[in-house]
Amino acid sequence: MASSTVRPDAPGAVPDEGGGVLSPALRATTIGVIALVSLHAFEALALTTVMPTIARELHGESLYAMAFTATLASGTVSIVWSGNLADRRGPRPPLLLGLCLFAAGLVVAGLAPSMGLLVLARVVQGLGAGMTSTALYVLVTRVYPQRLHTAILAGFSAAWVVPSIAGPFVAGLITQTLGWRWVFGLALVVLVVAAILLGRIVAGLRQDLVDVPWRTRSIAASVGLAAAVLGLNAAADRLDPVGIAVAVLALVVVALTLLPLTPRGTLRAARGLPTDVALRALAFAAFSGAEVYLPRLLTDRDGLSPALAGVALTITGVTWFVGSWVQGRWDHRFEVGRTAAVSLGAITLSLAGLAGAVAAGAPTWVVIALFPLVGLGIGTLYPRVTAQALARAGETEQGFVSSALQIGDSAGAATAIAVSAILFAAAGSAAPTAYAVVFAVMAVPGLVGWLVAHRVR
Repeated sequence: MASSTVRPDAPGAVPDEGGGVLSPALRATTIGVIALVSLHAFEALALTTVMPTIARELHGESLYAMAFTATLASGTVSIVWSGNLADRRGPRPPLLLGLCLFAAGLVVAGLAPSMGLLVLARVVQGLGAGMTSTALYVLVTRVYPQRLHTAILAGFSAAWVVPSIAGPFVAGLITQTLGWRWVFGLALVVLVVAAILLGRIVAGLRQDLVDVPWRTRSIAASVGLAAAVLGLNAAADRLDPVGIAVAVLALVVVALTLLPLTPRGTLRAARGLPTDVALRALAFAAFSGAEVYLPRLLTDRDGLSPALAGVALTITGVTWFVGSWVQGRWDHRFEVGRTAAVSLGAITLSLAGLAGAVAAGAPTWVVIALFPLVGLGIGTLYPRVTAQALARAGETEQGFVSSALQIGDSAGAATAIAVSAILFAAAGSAAPTAYAVVFAVMAVPGLVGWLVAHRVR
């Protein structure tokens, strides 16, 4: 694929005057983009922190994992469709529609009287999140000079810092005082602010229709992928021969549907773009499958309040930022293959250590101290491989590459969470052994990523 460059006449393009991402010409764009990423960060971290309370109050413990996988599964569909739409009409339409869907999902979730309706609202949120995420990646390739891609992508990670520091604690505090429904209300306020800041950008992103065909096969495959992930999650409620057969079939369907959604060779981590996509997917799978059970462990085993249980996620968000900041500032000093190997090695060792600590009954502070190393690893990996992947995309392939990166993340995370739900149920749910099993198995994607990291060039 050709290298990505920014045409001076492209919609929303800013002439390269040699400044940084906060130069006068790019400042408004950068602030608006970072505000939207911060919204996604707050919503994700807040919900991970308070979901144990929500599931308990709505008597929906059996749908605990589904509340996360439903969002990721629906996101796979909107990511593919919006990536295709962005190649045809630019990032403006998927960005606007995604904001509306995300807002609708927040309103319904905040008013949900049952866990089933809350899961449905999370589906709508996933549709909106998938569309806005893909639109932002395309916006980066259209608006920013290529020399600033790593820096602005590192800024995406930086946008998680304030939500990571304040989000879990604030969400827990709101849950303990006003109630968990107000967490969705606060997220809606952040969404409105982000939309206002993005108003100036959106106005300049209009473009005429480009003759790029609809990728109907890919869109159909994304629907199949979403259904397979949800089926895999549902198998956790039925651990008999039929449930196991459904889980195996679902995993096969996940693999088959990924073929048209990702670059050729992604499942075998072929050199080039396929490896970039595969490494992100493996890293995010390891992170997500473990993350959703960490607050639940701290509240169930250690009796921590939602606010205190969010401390581990707070520290993890900071370490994620530190890794990204180092890469964004000094990426030229670190060879990308070695960076990927070190990052995935840190993820693997951290999760294996966490599994051992839980199995041995280690104190709370040990658990909280180990997980942030996973954040440091993934924060170091993400901006490098993402910038490299986007640099491989031609102008009419930016939407496909952006959606492929997002699909890899969503499919990897959703599959990992569904598998962790099955393992958690099979190992006895609330018992410490169940958490140890989940963390140990989530180290496997990190180990696989470490083994193939040498393919990155």
